[in-house]
Amino acid sequence: MPYTVLIIDDEPNFCTGLQLLLQTEDYEVKIAHTGQEALFQLATINFDAVVLDLGLPDISGLDLAGILKEKYPDTAVIVLTGCATLDNAIQALRGGVYDYLRKPLPAEQVLRTLARGIEFKRLKRKLRNSEKRFRQLSRATWEGIIIYDNGDLLHANEQLCAMFGYSEEELLGQPIFEILLDRETVKPNHLQAAPGTIGPFEATAIRKDGHRFPVEIRVKQIDYDGRSAQVAAIRDITANKKAQEKERLLQQKLDEAKRMEFLGLMAGSVAHDLNNIMSGILTYPELLLMDLPENFKYRNEIKMIRDAGKRAAAVVNDLLTLARGVSSKKEVHNVNDLITSYLGSVECKELHSRYPGLAISSELEPDLANIRCSPVHVNKALVNLVNNGAEAAAENGSIRISTANLLLKTAHKGYEVITPGEYAVLAVTDNGNGIKARDLPHIFEPFYSKKVLGRSGTGLGLAVVWNTVHDHGGFIDVETSPAGTTFFLYFPVTHQEKDSSLPNASIHTWQGHGEKILVVDDQQNQLEIASRLLGRLGYTVHTASSGEEAVEFIKKQPVDLVLLDMVMDPGINGCETFERIVRHNPDQKAIIISGYSSCQDISRAKQLGISQFIKKPYTLHDLSQAVRHEIC
Repeated sequence: MPYTVLIIDDEPNFCTGLQLLLQTEDYEVKIAHTGQEALFQLATINFDAVVLDLGLPDISGLDLAGILKEKYPDTAVIVLTGCATLDNAIQALRGGVYDYLRKPLPAEQVLRTLARGIEFKRLKRKLRNSEKRFRQLSRATWEGIIIYDNGDLLHANEQLCAMFGYSEEELLGQPIFEILLDRETVKPNHLQAAPGTIGPFEATAIRKDGHRFPVEIRVKQIDYDGRSAQVAAIRDITANKKAQEKERLLQQKLDEAKRMEFLGLMAGSVAHDLNNIMSGILTYPELLLMDLPENFKYRNEIKMIRDAGKRAAAVVNDLLTLARGVSSKKEVHNVNDLITSYLGSVECKELHSRYPGLAISSELEPDLANIRCSPVHVNKALVNLVNNGAEAAAENGSIRISTANLLLKTAHKGYEVITPGEYAVLAVTDNGNGIKARDLPHIFEPFYSKKVLGRSGTGLGLAVVWNTVHDHGGFIDVETSPAGTTFFLYFPVTHQEKDSSLPNASIHTWQGHGEKILVVDDQQNQLEIASRLLGRLGYTVHTASSGEEAVEFIKKQPVDLVLLDMVMDPGINGCETFERIVRHNPDQKAIIISGYSSCQDISRAKQLGISQFIKKPYTLHDLSQAVRHEIC
């Protein structure tokens, strides 16, 4: 069933526009222009989410949010207002509002926030229902009753006998707790009740067949046939423990979802600005190195600055890999080629320099099937696994990289359940000491390895591997023992041929011939960087600091290519800019350049006819190759 959303706003045009947007995403949408109208609709319809403006004509939006929190706790409330203040935001969030957004903002952000809010409320509702079922189960559990004196059984009810697998005759006169309980789990004074009641307390019970299970016991002194005795109510709490464990796992998933949501929001917030900053750190050293002689005194230091920028960009890329919705372009490749490339790479050589005694070998399936993948991300996963293995194997260890074709006809239950299908499997094996059982369920959590296992780096390595494989529709299995660990990455195969890639030619191959290029970016330093690089490559460069300025420029002067920043604030973004440009020049060619763009952004750009996307920070080679390919 589609989710239902109530828009509460006194601006009819805004309501209609938002209604049309949500309906295109299959939401059922109702509109209320006043608080009273909203309360009437809320009383008759169960809404999954409410989009609320604070400035209503009859009721304070904050007061209405309080009513929603009290009466409709399963409804996600998102405040969307044009008169935002910090005090209002804090008050709204304290009042149970899921998120507080300021108008105007991109439609994609509204959709993303709405989807997350509904999912968050769904998880909370599921957790609350789990807790309710747990309480009902606790009240309904059958109890076994025994009456005893000095530990010898006097009476046992049917539930007790069924619980432990004995008949009452077998137990009468026996030292009951020596038979039924593991005495190491019971304190000596628990079973000898003074006036009053002892417990409840937990212990481990033992069935006649030796099976052990948890029980809860309450003991009370009673008068039995004219003498003082004790009565114990024993409840099998196996189901309770399972329910508690299920609840714990559900809470853990909810916490993990919130943590990953926060990490994704943080990555998206900082990536654009950080990648803009790092563009200069990567690009200006390249320009300097092109002009400086080979024997220049500080040439190595300039290279170190450039390489430091690349490492910083890699950390941001790791964060973005964890953020949901980050785009990765997928092409047909063979994993064997990626492995061969890695074994001859700078990363592999650096690893050997850190671990001189480390042996890295490969065993590759000659006829390995192709996969559709982002080679950058798969290579990153391989690098992280090999680095992880090197740290585990230590100084004189060994790592084996292998591949194989695998056809699963039935589901395979490993670290996760792997569905039937045809896979190209990449395996990385080390001969370290293995992963401890208590750590194994957590190794793919962000930062877990850094905090618990003592790994080096950012603490994101295995989390990046997990997200990369699942972004490709694949699965992960792990086998570990004191003799070593193997990570298996299952990638769905494709029967398409490999994509032809452009040769790694000299930069001079991609020189321009005076073609006109318009660079559009809201950051002045990005305009300067792109202008200098493109000028060096032989292009005629024009710049615009906003989408609106770019549209006006194109109306007056045509260009061969437009380089568009995706995120520009304030003003229209890259996609909207291109939409307006093609109204005046339908054949205009363009490339999107951005430090952070979601899958929705890239998908929309492709629908508009933009086929190429360059990720900031980019190198001179990245830019020259993309521009020449598009112009030609």
